Amino acid sequence: MNEEEAAKWMLVKFEEAGFLYQEEAASHLFHLNDEKLAYFDKSSNLCIGNGVLAIFNQLTPEAVYERAGKFWRERLETDQPGRQQ
Repeated sequence: MNEEEAAKWMLVKFEEAGFLYQEEAASHLFHLNDEKLAYFDKSSNLCIGNGVLAIFNQLTPEAVYERAGKFWRERLETDQPGRQQ
C-alpha cells in the first residue's frame, strides 16, 4: 500500500462512519510495516505518515479534527472556521 492508497483507505473508513479515530488508522497502517504510512515519533506516539495525512486532508476538505478526542469528523454548522476544533 502506498501513501495515496492509505489515504483513500482512511477516506473510506471516514465516510462509512462519519468519523475516524487517529489511533485506529495509525494502528492499521503501522501493521503494514512501512514507516511512510505510520511510525512512532520521539515521544513513542504512533503517528500517521505526513504524506498520508496531506493526501487525506486534500480528500476531506470539510472534515474537522477534534484534538481532544483525536479523531476526524464531519463538519457541523456550529463549528468554528478551520480544520481543528
